[in-house]
Amino acid sequence: MASNDTRSAAGDRNWRHLTRSLMMTTALAGVLSGCSGFIATSGPTRDSIIGSSEIRVQNIGPEVRLGYALVHLDARVAAQLESRDIAPRFSPAMTTVKPGAIRVGVGDVLNVTIFETGSGGLFIPADAGARPGNYVAIPPQQVGPDGMITVPYAGKIVASGHTPIEIQSIIEAQLRQRALDPQVVVAYTERHANDVSVVGEVTTATRFPMDESGETVLGAIARAAGPKYPAFETQVTLQRRGRAETALLSEIADDPSQNIRLAGGDVVYVGHEPRYFSAVGATGQTTTLSQLDRRFPFGERKLSLASALAKAGGLQDDRANALGVFLYRTETKATLQKLGLTVPDSMPQNIPTIYTVDLTQPDGLFFCDELWMRNGDTIYVSNAPAVDLLKFLNILSSASFSGANAAAIQR
Repeated sequence: MASNDTRSAAGDRNWRHLTRSLMMTTALAGVLSGCSGFIATSGPTRDSIIGSSEIRVQNIGPEVRLGYALVHLDARVAAQLESRDIAPRFSPAMTTVKPGAIRVGVGDVLNVTIFETGSGGLFIPADAGARPGNYVAIPPQQVGPDGMITVPYAGKIVASGHTPIEIQSIIEAQLRQRALDPQVVVAYTERHANDVSVVGEVTTATRFPMDESGETVLGAIARAAGPKYPAFETQVTLQRRGRAETALLSEIADDPSQNIRLAGGDVVYVGHEPRYFSAVGATGQTTTLSQLDRRFPFGERKLSLASALAKAGGLQDDRANALGVFLYRTETKATLQKLGLTVPDSMPQNIPTIYTVDLTQPDGLFFCDELWMRNGDTIYVSNAPAVDLLKFLNILSSASFSGANAAAIQR
C-alpha cells in the first residue's frame, strides 16, 4: 500500500511539473506572438515591408507623409525603367568646351630665327662670305617668370600667353625699321608650360607636353600604356583649372563625345573603382568554411537584378520567400513620377525606394532581367512564413523538453 501511495505521490508531482511546464510554454508563446523580436530573423518580413510603406504605385492619399516608395516590378514598370545602369559621365561643361590653341607659357624654351632679304642688313654683314643662308639663329630663349624673352635689337618681347605665330609678328614689327624686310620663325625647343599628366592605376604614369595636334583622354591613357583594370571598373577623373569631373572608362570608349580633347595643364587620374551591391536575408549558402561576404562586385559592365541574385547564390530553398524579394535603392523624384507615383512637391529630389518582385510567377525572372543594378544597391530576401513557424515550434519544443527534464530530475 505504501508503495502505491509513493507512486501516486510521484505521479502527482510529475503532473504538477508538466502542468507548470505547459503553462510556462503557453505564456512564452503568448509573449512571442506579441513580440516578434524574441524570434531570430535576418530582417523584416515581407508583410512588414509592404504594410509600412507610405507611398506605393497605387497612391493612398497626398496627405500621407513620405517614408519610402514601394514599387512592384511588373511589365508596365519594367518598360518605364532605364534600359541600363546610370554610369558616371563627363558633364556638358567639359564635353562642349573645346580647348583653344596651345600658347607659350613660363618655362617654355623657344628658338628664334631671323631672316633678311640680303646681306648688309642688321644681322647679315655685307661680306657674308660662305654663309648657308641669309638668316641668323638667336640662342634659345626660355620664357622667364615675367613671361618675357629677349631678342637682340627688339628688346623684351612678351611671349607668355601668345602663340609662336603671334610672337613672330611681334618681333617682326619691332625689327622692321632696322632690318632688311625681316622675317622671323619661332619654334619650340622645349615645352614645360602645357604638360598633361596621367597618373593613378595605369601601367606607366607619364607626363607629356601638349602640341598643336591636340590629344584626347583615351590618347593620353594610351600614352600611359593603358589602365591596369577592366574599363567597367576604371573611373577617369579629369582635373582642369580647378574643376574635377569623373567618368567611367567604358562610357568614354563607347561615346565619342565623352572622349574630350585635353588642354595644357590637365591632369588625368585613372582610378580602380569597382561597383558593388549587397545581398542580405535568405540568399546564398550559409554553410561554408570561409568567411561570408555579402558585398559583391559587379564583375561586368551591365548587371541585372536576375544576374545579381545568381551571383549572390540565389534564393535558399529552405528559407526564402519567393514573394519577398526586394531591391533597395534611392530614386529621383522624376523617376518615381514616371513610374506612376504622385509625389508631393515638398519631397526631396532623392527618395528611398524599394522594388518588390514576385518570383513565384513564371514571368518574375524576366522582369528581374529588365531592372539594372546600380552601385550601392541592396537585395533583401525575406524568410518564408513557415521558417518563423518552425523557429517558434523549436522554442516550444525546447521549453517542453526543459520542463520534462526538470520533472525527471525532481523524481
